[in-house]
Amino acid sequence: MKIKEVCAQTGLTERAVRFYIQQKLFTPQAQRRGGRTWLDFSPADVDRLRAIATLRKAGFTLEEIRAMTQNYQTNAAGAAFALRQRLRESIASYERLCGTDTGEADNLEDYAALLEREVKSTPLPRRDFRPASRLNWESILETLCMVLCVLGALRLYAFLWDVLSDVSFYISFAAWNPLMVILPFAVLILPIALVAGSKLGKWIYRHFEYVP
Repeated sequence: MKIKEVCAQTGLTERAVRFYIQQKLFTPQAQRRGGRTWLDFSPADVDRLRAIATLRKAGFTLEEIRAMTQNYQTNAAGAAFALRQRLRESIASYERLCGTDTGEADNLEDYAALLEREVKSTPLPRRDFRPASRLNWESILETLCMVLCVLGALRLYAFLWDVLSDVSFYISFAAWNPLMVILPFAVLILPIALVAGSKLGKWIYRHFEYVP
C-alpha cells in the first residue's frame, strides 16, 4: 500500500506519516528503486498509525508511545500515569483519560480503541504535522533555486549577446537604448527562469524529503 492510500484511510498527512516513521514509532517495508526509497505499508501499519494518532490526540508524548510500542505490558501503565499527572490542570481531559484502564487492553491498538471515541474530535498536536524547525526549508530551497536559475539565465543571456554581436556593437547599442537590452530578458527569460527555479526547488525538496 502506498503512502497516499494510507493517508486517505487514516486522515493523516504525508508529513505526519513520515514524521512517525522518523520517530521510529513503526517501520514499514522499504524498497530502493531508481535511486529513491519507496515505502510499502501493510494493513498492520495502517492500524498502528491510527493507534498512534489516537494516542497523540489523547496527550501521550512520542517517547511514551515509543515505549509502549517496544513493550506495552511493561510501559503502558507508567505512560498512562504520567499523562494523568500532566492533565490534572485540565479537568475534562483528566476525566476522559481516567475512564480507561491500560489493564483492559493487551496491546497498543486495543488501548487506542478504548480512547478513540473520547478523542475523536480532538486535533493532533501541532508538532506531528509541522517541521521541528521553525524555518520553512521548502521555501528557502525554492527561493535559492530561483535565484540560481535567474543568475544562470542572466549569464546565458550575456553569452548569447556576446556571441551574436561584437563588443563594440553591444556597447554602442546598450548606450543608445539600454531598455532594448534589458526588456527581452525581463519579459521573456526572467519569468521562465523564476518558474523553472520554483519547480526545481519544490522537486528537490520532495525528492530528498525524509524516507527511511
